[in-house]
Amino acid sequence: MAHTTLSRKSFYVYFRDRSELLEALVRPLRADADAALERWRTADDPVAAGRTALASAARTYRRHSAILRAVFWSSVDDPDIEATRSALIDPVVAVAETIIDRIAPDLPDPHQTALALVTMNIHRMLSLTTETSDTELDALVNTLATIWERTINTAVG
Repeated sequence: MAHTTLSRKSFYVYFRDRSELLEALVRPLRADADAALERWRTADDPVAAGRTALASAARTYRRHSAILRAVFWSSVDDPDIEATRSALIDPVVAVAETIIDRIAPDLPDPHQTALALVTMNIHRMLSLTTETSDTELDALVNTLATIWERTINTAVG
C-alpha cells in the first residue's frame, strides 16, 4: 500500500481482496500469452515457434516480474490466487503436451514431460527483473529452449 496513492480503505472499494487485485493485474498478460501460444500450437516448425514463444514469455516475465512473483508465491496459501496461477500455467502445459505428443510420440507421458519443462521455465523466468539485460534474457531463453529441444529430440531419435 505504501507504493500507491490509495489508502487501505480505498483499496477495498476497488478490489475485494489481494486475489482479485492479482487477477486484474494478470488479465491483460493473458492476451499476449494466448497469442504466442496459438502461434506455437499451429506452427509448421514448432521448434522455431517454441523459441519465439519462450522469448515472448521471458520478456513478459521481465517486464511484469513483481506481479508474476506475487501470483506464484502467494498461490501456495490462497486457493483464489492458485486459480489465477493455474489460469496462467494450464494453457501453456496443454499446448506443450499437444506439441510433444505430435513430434515425440514415444515419450511415455507427454503431459508430465510438458509439466516438468513448463515448470522449469517458470522457475527460471521468475528470477528475471526489469534490470535483466537483453543479453541475459537471450542466454536464458537459449538455455531453456536447448533443454526442451534435447528432451524432445532424445525421444525422437
